[in-house]
Amino acid sequence: MSALQSVNITDGSLTVLFDDGTSIVFEDVWLRDQCRCSACYNSTTFQRVQHLLDIPDVTITSVEYDKSQILIVWSDNHESIYKAEFLSEFEYSVWTNKRRRRPLLWRGKEVASKVAKVHVDKFLNSVEGAEIVFTSLIDYGAALIEGVEVSLEATEKVCKALGGVQHTMFGGMWEVTNVMLHADTAYTNVPLAVHNDNTYFNEAAGLQVFHCLEHSNGSGGESILVDGFYGASQLKKEFPEDYEFLTNFDLEAQYLEDGHNFRYAAPVIRLDKFKDIQQIRFNVYDRTAMAFSSQEECRAYYRSLRNLSRYYENLECQWKFKLVPGTALVFDNFRLLHGRTGFTGKRVLGGSYVARSEWLNKARALRVIN
Repeated sequence: MSALQSVNITDGSLTVLFDDGTSIVFEDVWLRDQCRCSACYNSTTFQRVQHLLDIPDVTITSVEYDKSQILIVWSDNHESIYKAEFLSEFEYSVWTNKRRRRPLLWRGKEVASKVAKVHVDKFLNSVEGAEIVFTSLIDYGAALIEGVEVSLEATEKVCKALGGVQHTMFGGMWEVTNVMLHADTAYTNVPLAVHNDNTYFNEAAGLQVFHCLEHSNGSGGESILVDGFYGASQLKKEFPEDYEFLTNFDLEAQYLEDGHNFRYAAPVIRLDKFKDIQQIRFNVYDRTAMAFSSQEECRAYYRSLRNLSRYYENLECQWKFKLVPGTALVFDNFRLLHGRTGFTGKRVLGGSYVARSEWLNKARALRVIN
């Protein structure tokens, strides 16, 4: 923890110098909003007591401090105490860097030895097992949970531990076979090019869980994973104009089935304010017909998607493996693309979606991320 060295009031703000040399300027309106006394903050619910409109427009009257805390007396005679440890967290670059995810990009089968493989009992019954799985999801976008009973019910226990079963028009827990239960290419036995699911949703599923419950009287059906962030980063290096296009152009996706018409438009590569990649929305099957503002935009659409596709379809970028009964694959649908080879025989894949907010909530509770 940084100890306080000096505190100075200047034009409605407080400049705080810590003994490690860090200097932070706090505005008086921010300080009053962060008061942690019982009249301003409920320490049981971790929520503010006052409405934003009820915070008085006041000024700092006096300040006292020692190495560990600051006491402020306000012009309405209210007193607030701020711990040095609390204040030190709000140096802007430190605060933002703690919140930036830094995934470990990978290319092809090299990741096979890095992705976590954890027995289901360790995952479900220990903090250590859960930490290993969620760390692997944050770092590499995938994890394998072994020793799962070969049933949809046992798979559901894994899904709930990951954050809960997300219900969509496919249901909660579902089984994917080559019987056309839905108007989706996944319900066939043909090869599936790598893609992200739910590009037609406003909020795509966060995680996907796959568990091969059966594959009999046939062969094929190998799973394929690709690091979408890696492919996008390569596109940025080699075709920066296409990268720029795909981070700004709203590509429209659609899902049509009796009783359903989902549609959403968003960039294929979504960035945050730091220009870090947050999500890939790439699906060659769900693209709907679009009109374009110009010939140039139309040609840029096809050129950029094809150039990005070449990374995703490059065999050297793909991790291909056979899922067997007893092993559940978990992967980040915002980052990894998935597909499969064609297959023969009877193949039943059980699984579910997990909402992004729910699995990240679990990761934060385990202190895997901030």
